Amino acid sequence: MDRGTYASASAGIKELSRLEIVNNNLANVNTPGFKRQFLITTPQSFEDTLAATLDSPAPYAKADHERTPGVQEVKTVTDFSIGSFKNTGNPLDVALRDPKQFFVVQTPDGDRYTRAGNFTLNEEGQVSTVDGYPVLGDGGAIQATGAHITITNGGVVQSDGQEVGRLRVVQFDDTSPLVRHEASRFELPTGNPAPEDVDDPGVISEALEMSNVSAIQSVIELIGATRGFELYTKSAKSIDEMNNIAITQVGRKT
Repeated sequence: MDRGTYASASAGIKELSRLEIVNNNLANVNTPGFKRQFLITTPQSFEDTLAATLDSPAPYAKADHERTPGVQEVKTVTDFSIGSFKNTGNPLDVALRDPKQFFVVQTPDGDRYTRAGNFTLNEEGQVSTVDGYPVLGDGGAIQATGAHITITNGGVVQSDGQEVGRLRVVQFDDTSPLVRHEASRFELPTGNPAPEDVDDPGVISEALEMSNVSAIQSVIELIGATRGFELYTKSAKSIDEMNNIAITQVGRKT
């Protein structure tokens, strides 16, 4: 494969990945607590090329490395900046003011962290996510079986005016290790420092933090990624056609 094809292919793969991410961002523009993603690309180092794995790299390693500029490593990064707040009037809806604070959700695969505060009550009468997973309080799952359930600005859950629990809120000094699960839940991989519990979280009652995705900006990014992918695809096709001409026609007697 020549250097032009390598460069076109790597750029095309990058734009295809960007398309997938921007499409996902747009699909979740109205999802509470959703955090947009974006790509970071860096030039591939020689140590990551096929040539670097050869037992006798010289002279092939150098030649192969010189023929593969533009090959890039692509990394997906989550933007944890705060989204806009929406007043809903729903007594079980809550939002967090601090972008590094998260609610804790109990799932079969372990604790997950979320900023999506569109809570409800599951079949067991526990405060839960919309898909039924318990939202943890200071003492575990919060049981709320009264006729009138509310959550105060301090995160206190009340049933018919009586306190039945307080939402557990944790804070991360560094959110970069968090790994996304589903649209708005995150996992902290093993080996990273555990978050700290927040005694007095900035909870906003009857409100939701919406996605931090800008629909207009995402559409612009989508158009750019689409055009970029088409351009690099055409470039690879043109190079292939030129190579075919060189192989089949150059040097042929007329």
